[in-house]
Amino acid sequence: MAQPSSSAQPSRSAQPGETDAGGVDWRQRAVERSLDAARLRAEERAQRFLDAALQLTIEHQGTDFTVQDVVARSGQSLRSFYQYFESKQELLLAVFEEAMRASTEQLRAAVEAETDPAVRLRRFVVDLYASCARNPDPDAPATNAAVRAMADFAFRLAATDPDRLARGTGELYALALELVRAAQGQEADRAASARRTVILLQAVMFNAFATTGGRGRVSDAAEEMWTFCSQGIGVPAAPTAGRRRRA
Repeated sequence: MAQPSSSAQPSRSAQPGETDAGGVDWRQRAVERSLDAARLRAEERAQRFLDAALQLTIEHQGTDFTVQDVVARSGQSLRSFYQYFESKQELLLAVFEEAMRASTEQLRAAVEAETDPAVRLRRFVVDLYASCARNPDPDAPATNAAVRAMADFAFRLAATDPDRLARGTGELYALALELVRAAQGQEADRAASARRTVILLQAVMFNAFATTGGRGRVSDAAEEMWTFCSQGIGVPAAPTAGRRRRA
């Protein structure tokens, strides 16, 4: 039987403080793997509470449910809930932020179908109004139900914690500002554009939130809102349809 070469060295485990070829200590790698797994589990559990609250918000058309309702719907424990959320208010803030983020993604996809800057801004205003309307048209797609259901919550937030409301609508504001500046042109005052964008969002969202019916079709009201807003921000009212982007 062949004998091991005398030049061969037995392998050994890395010692504390030693690093591999990549310069990373083995203990650090082990801890990072453990933390990554724990972080993933925590995100999944928190998301289950968020999904449960979102479902209840849509079903109740508002936030008239309890933490225990959320816990039961999620299939998790009350103790687990308070590991991730300080209160029902914190959970609702998370639901609101998620709803606004999803709505912003839908609006961005919609305006990307248009080429003319004024038409893109009109599409944004009309679609945002429709998504926030409490009583959508019967033939309207069943989207953004969570945004509509959180109308009262948004009103309360505007009165009690406007800074948190601003953070929750940050991505929506960024998209609106981008569209306003493009429609106004390079010569527009940037500070004025920022102020008018805030007014635009407030006018569209809260008017839609406050409208409870009896004014005809939402689509008609949305077009009226666009005509009003276009004059206020100094953008000529655009035609109702623009040239589509080529695929």
